[in-house]
Amino acid sequence: MSQEKERLYNLLPAVYRQEDHDELQPLRALMAVIEEEMKAIEFDIEGLYENWFIETCQEWVLPYIGDLLGMRPLRQTSSGEGGTSHRAHVANTQGYRRRKGTNYVLEQAARDAAGWPVRAAKLASRST
Repeated sequence: MSQEKERLYNLLPAVYRQEDHDELQPLRALMAVIEEEMKAIEFDIEGLYENWFIETCQEWVLPYIGDLLGMRPLRQTSSGEGGTSHRAHVANTQGYRRRKGTNYVLEQAARDAAGWPVRAAKLASRST
């Protein structure tokens, strides 16, 4: 077995490894099983960290992030439709929440909802 595969076994004191070697290595076999489970847990933890961010999360996480943002899809989106994906829609909604009320957000939201180019203009106020 390689050094990479036996991380836990190599952490044991040399006296225990020597005794294990004398007894046909049952401790090494046990540590190999624990090592496999540890690798599975490490892989899961790495995936959980990546799922925190809209750019790196898995597809199944997107609806949950959208729900946390209070997002309701206005139309069905797919990666083939105008280059807009569900990931981009959720990411845009996240940006909208940060810049709410500005003309840029109104333009972008209308463009995303309708799929058409939109321009927002500020109306002049009337004085009476």
